[in-house]
Amino acid sequence: MRYMEISKLQRLLDLLRQQGELHSPVLGDDGVTRFELLPPGKLPDLAAIRTQLPPKKYLLHPQETILTYQADAGYRVPLATVPAMILFGLHPCDLAGISYLDRIFLGDEPDQLYLSRRAALTLIGVSCTPDEFCSCRLYPSPLEAWYDLFFQQSVDGIAVSIGSPRGAELMKILDDVMEERELLLPEDTRCFFGRKIPLPPESELDQGLPEWQVLAGHCIGCGACSVCCPTCSCFDVLEFGGLDGSSAERLRRWDNCLFRSHAEVAGGMSFQKDRAQRFRYRYRHKYRGFGQVKGVPGCTGCGRCRAFCPAGLDLRALAGKLEGDAS
Repeated sequence: MRYMEISKLQRLLDLLRQQGELHSPVLGDDGVTRFELLPPGKLPDLAAIRTQLPPKKYLLHPQETILTYQADAGYRVPLATVPAMILFGLHPCDLAGISYLDRIFLGDEPDQLYLSRRAALTLIGVSCTPDEFCSCRLYPSPLEAWYDLFFQQSVDGIAVSIGSPRGAELMKILDDVMEERELLLPEDTRCFFGRKIPLPPESELDQGLPEWQVLAGHCIGCGACSVCCPTCSCFDVLEFGGLDGSSAERLRRWDNCLFRSHAEVAGGMSFQKDRAQRFRYRYRHKYRGFGQVKGVPGCTGCGRCRAFCPAGLDLRALAGKLEGDAS
């Protein structure tokens, strides 16, 4: 196996920077760990259990222009130059989250903005130790934790696995900081992904289940659970006409299925007026999937929704009742 001594990490990071922008978990002065550009000379926060925001922000921007209009040019899709970027320090749950987004945005009619960003990304995963908020062990996922390279951490070094042709090419560039070793490594959290999991019948999600009302009674509707979820991809589309009467802009902006406005339609009608209904809808998304990902649970067990919910809400107890404990 390819192996790198931990003392060579800074040299490895310098080599990676030569291949594109290097982003990784960075601990801020405010105590919050975020994925952001890693400055030269600074080490990534590889001990972090999770970042506050998932890496989906690199693929699906919180707000972006998806169409422009000019009277003399008509409609145009904005074309942005996407630089080569390396995401270093992705846990298997975040890698699985990206594979979920790939299913949605790279289907029969790929989203061109997503496609261009995804093609520019190199994914380097690292092993992790789950905490009390993680549920990857409880509910293994059928999602694959795809990566280009994967770094499994040990006491004095890192064992490296290759997961793609791009990873194999990158390994050639990193060869001078690597060595060959015979290693016997324990399983890491990658083993909880890529499994075939049978789902209970849809009828078990009873609309009258009292748990929906209990959850709704404590929710403050802030939207943090959706913002920090690695697979939440719902968005609203907004139109803004220019005051000159000859230009316009169409925006795509992150949305949340727990917002009252999420299911509203013309005339003020709503498909999900009651918050308990919206919780049931969210649960179906996270544990049952829908649309082109029906039957594929959208929860990767990262623990962000529980860790960052100001009301301390936790869907795991309900999942244990409806899905069964798969641990």
